[in-house]
Amino acid sequence: MTYSTSAQLAPRAFLAILLLVASVGCDSPAASSVTSSEGAQGPATAASAATAVEAPQVQQPPDQQTTRPADPTAQRVDDAVAGDLADTTADKSGAVGGMHLRGRVVFDGPKPERRAIVMTKDATCIKLHGDQPVLSEELIINDDGGVRNVFVYIRRGAPKIDYPVPDQVVELDQKDCMYRPRVQGMMVGQTLRVLNNDPVTHNVRSFPVRNRAFNFGQPADSGPRERLFDSPEREIEIQCDIHPWMHAYLFVMEHPYFAVTDEGGSYSIAGLPPGDYSLAIWHEELGRQQRDVKLVDRDVDDVTFTFQP
Repeated sequence: MTYSTSAQLAPRAFLAILLLVASVGCDSPAASSVTSSEGAQGPATAASAATAVEAPQVQQPPDQQTTRPADPTAQRVDDAVAGDLADTTADKSGAVGGMHLRGRVVFDGPKPERRAIVMTKDATCIKLHGDQPVLSEELIINDDGGVRNVFVYIRRGAPKIDYPVPDQVVELDQKDCMYRPRVQGMMVGQTLRVLNNDPVTHNVRSFPVRNRAFNFGQPADSGPRERLFDSPEREIEIQCDIHPWMHAYLFVMEHPYFAVTDEGGSYSIAGLPPGDYSLAIWHEELGRQQRDVKLVDRDVDDVTFTFQP
């Protein structure tokens, strides 16, 4: 009897299995959805399979389809990358980097008095100053102790790269029987242009060691004269043989990391990459100093040098 009952139930069970298989296979997108769910969350139940089969598939018209909103985090990442690139590109002087090195040069002691320049050798020079006394410029210190006309430069540590020669022309002017500026720097291969804006004749003579010297007369109303320097050299003195109080100093550098202190004794060197540097200063009367400076990831604003009497 048991065999007879099982034989009667078998056709019904077989029919139920066929119906279930047919219903699952009739909609392949839903079947794929169930398979994906199994892979991510474990086997799907029969109820979930039925739901997946019966869920309607709604296709939006092309002009109404939604798009994924932009990821603000991704945009911030793009901006950060752009900022990093901007920080490491070359500045107009050709230096790679973007940090500044700033500070002052001060004199710790009583302020020396400046002497009057004797211009009796040329009456025209006296008239150019309105008969007012002209003070010497070998040592100029302001009331706060700041030292003017100090040349500040990176002596060691500058990246060993080929720096482009600036297009800007460096000018040395002769105005009111004085050189202007008194101290300045330029790069190897850069053009020096000497001007005469005085109604008198000047003589321009240089005293280099590594570069070719020049010595030429420059009459009033004459055009500018230009010179080039092929080698780096420190403090090339320039003087006028006709007016012996006229002096200037020129530094020829292999890199653009240099500056001259202003009337307050302040200086600023821009475009430096991270690194360990030897920073040096020079003054025609007070002498030289140097110190080590480390740049990591930010500007350094307080490198002060002090001269004693």
